[in-house]
Amino acid sequence: MTIESTRQAWARYVSTGLIDGSLLREPVLRAWERAHELGANPKAAKPERLSERDTERLLEQQQALITAARPYMEVLFRAVGLERHAVTLGDPNAVVLSTLGDEASLYGPKRWLPGPGSLMSEEVCGTNGLGTPLATSGYFEVEGPEHFIGVFHPFTCQGIPIRDAGGKVTGALCTSLRLQVASSRLQDMLVCAAHGIEAELLLRQLESDIREVLAAPGDEQSLRVLREEVDRQRESSREGLRMAARQATVSRFEHALRLLKLAEETVQHIRHRALVWRTLASLEEGQRRPVVLTELVRELLGLLREEALRQQVELVLGEQEPVHVEADALVLSRQLLHAALQALTLAGPGGAVRIDVRLESLLLVGRATFLPLPAPEHAQVAPLPQSVTSPAIRPGEGRVPLFWCAW
Repeated sequence: MTIESTRQAWARYVSTGLIDGSLLREPVLRAWERAHELGANPKAAKPERLSERDTERLLEQQQALITAARPYMEVLFRAVGLERHAVTLGDPNAVVLSTLGDEASLYGPKRWLPGPGSLMSEEVCGTNGLGTPLATSGYFEVEGPEHFIGVFHPFTCQGIPIRDAGGKVTGALCTSLRLQVASSRLQDMLVCAAHGIEAELLLRQLESDIREVLAAPGDEQSLRVLREEVDRQRESSREGLRMAARQATVSRFEHALRLLKLAEETVQHIRHRALVWRTLASLEEGQRRPVVLTELVRELLGLLREEALRQQVELVLGEQEPVHVEADALVLSRQLLHAALQALTLAGPGGAVRIDVRLESLLLVGRATFLPLPAPEHAQVAPLPQSVTSPAIRPGEGRVPLFWCAW
């Protein structure tokens, strides 16, 4: 399909009310059909808006999302450069929450940018870069006359949903350019930015969970490590954004995209680690099931590497038998975390912790041992090893699922 064929399809629809599917891309055809059924007006001069009071109330309710998204929106805005463009954030109902754009688009005599409170759902505006990604729950791009409302025809829009810590769609991010060809580089940046915002929302939820857990009896040392880990990961993500913003001003897409992708890798790492830390910090219990103790210990050590570096303690893998046990994975994980942190403290700066996982056949238990090895100048009395045991499963007695599926 071409821009011209799409323009013909729009003109025919406006004059006859009939949609010619042969002139439209399949996803755009489906979006137009939804807009038609919802009663959207293709001749609308501009989107409808909430009242000023309702807009203020909405912005107050969505402040967490707006704050999390702002640094990512700034990177996208600066990367586009001098073109007529906008970056828009919407809520789950496609109501505009925040916009960034060039001076002419925001304040000029021909300003076109929908401001906060504008209704951009398909029901109101038909196919567009904010409402359609929310309607389809996925990335969507709309080129020129593929927009259902004629006033948006000069622009190409790309949009993607944003999900909260629980995976629920909580908003959408959209870029709009006065160009007729969508940019694959901008698409990559948009995807990275959306993932970054999601990770930031996850960290905010994690902080809330930490506060709740602090109010209940728990392992204070584990919570301290958890809080410090959250702070480190957030600062790492923000530094990547600061670098991306600086580079975007100088070299436009290429450097900004490269750095945003690095930032996305960081936040994907944050997402995984935060979910695990969140579970370790909770007081939840699960069900007893087959667990690979060796894999559980290795995953835990991956989480504790930065804490070990901070305490100047080396982690040393010793005997690592493939031990299968029957346990509540959540409870066992917290026991292992506590033992590992105790061993780090006992080893002290310059020391090491040796980690062994073995099957004790006579007792039929799996044992994970964290042996503190203080630096020679600090080794006055050899500290006791920290051990965690769990009933073992004989080979062939039960199928052992991937552990993290339990979480």
